[in-house]
Amino acid sequence: MVLASSLYISGLRINGELITAYPQVVVVRVPTPWVQSDSDITVLRHLEKMGCRLMNRPQAILNCVNKFWTFQELAGHGVPLPDTFSYGGHENFAKMIDEAEVLEFPMVVKNTRGHRGKAVFLARDKHHLADLSHLIRHEAPYLFQKYVKESHGRDVRVIVVGGRVVGTMLRCSTDGRMQSNCSLGGVGMMCSLSEQGKQLAIQVSNILGMDVCGIDLLMKDDGSFCVCEANANVGFIAFDKACNLDVAGIIADYAASLLPSGRLTRRMSLLSVVSTASETSEPELGPPASTAVDNMSASSSSVDSDPETTERELLTKLPGGLFNMNQLLANEIKLLVE
Repeated sequence: MVLASSLYISGLRINGELITAYPQVVVVRVPTPWVQSDSDITVLRHLEKMGCRLMNRPQAILNCVNKFWTFQELAGHGVPLPDTFSYGGHENFAKMIDEAEVLEFPMVVKNTRGHRGKAVFLARDKHHLADLSHLIRHEAPYLFQKYVKESHGRDVRVIVVGGRVVGTMLRCSTDGRMQSNCSLGGVGMMCSLSEQGKQLAIQVSNILGMDVCGIDLLMKDDGSFCVCEANANVGFIAFDKACNLDVAGIIADYAASLLPSGRLTRRMSLLSVVSTASETSEPELGPPASTAVDNMSASSSSVDSDPETTERELLTKLPGGLFNMNQLLANEIKLLVE
């Protein structure tokens, strides 16, 4: 695939052939911890410049690639955040030990590109922090954060789609550890959330420019919340089970709402999914994400070459001859996270 830019237009060439039919809406599933601005973001920016509506947009994804970048975006907007320090170079961890002492011990230490609760530590004291500096891998900077004791081992995951809270899940650790991630053995259960908590999640989503996101909130003794993290590539397998929801279907409905009004057909607009191997997947469930993308790519080629024939074939495969684009998209999204 070749990205092409000229004086008047941005375009796309595949195998030497200029592509003239583009998707109107692209649902992006990119593992944010490994996003590379020179590759992934370049492609997404190019699609956007060609007129594709991305969910999420490149800048929104970048806002969540690095946990400290997220806090930089949120600072100054009145969003409650734990006091947080970080540094610019990979080699400066040891130099930060004295600087971060004002946060008091114990303090939270996180890899800025960590995910699924990995590379997160609770440093007991200055000596423990010094020991960590020799044990951890310094492929990315770390952040130092004030410990919210009352939320130890529990948080609230809020999924926001199109500026609307679609569900909330209380996550609890089962082994006493600080992290409550389901991928680390934590359990999730549906919970109600105060209006203040919902508005906070929506505010964070809006500031970061997200269409689809997961906001993790820490709970305080007075019933208020502060923001722990924001996830641009939120997983929802455990969330669906706990809350009895179909988040993929909700995302599909929102994506369809962004299309021009009228009858939704494959001929009218192809709704694509861009992804690499997703960190939100559970290995034992479903096919690998690359399979879903390859299938979508094959569909794209056939639609571009002969849209009317392809649409008729799709219609004959659906129950009662009905064409349900939302269901097709929901199925594609599910393949990416299972």
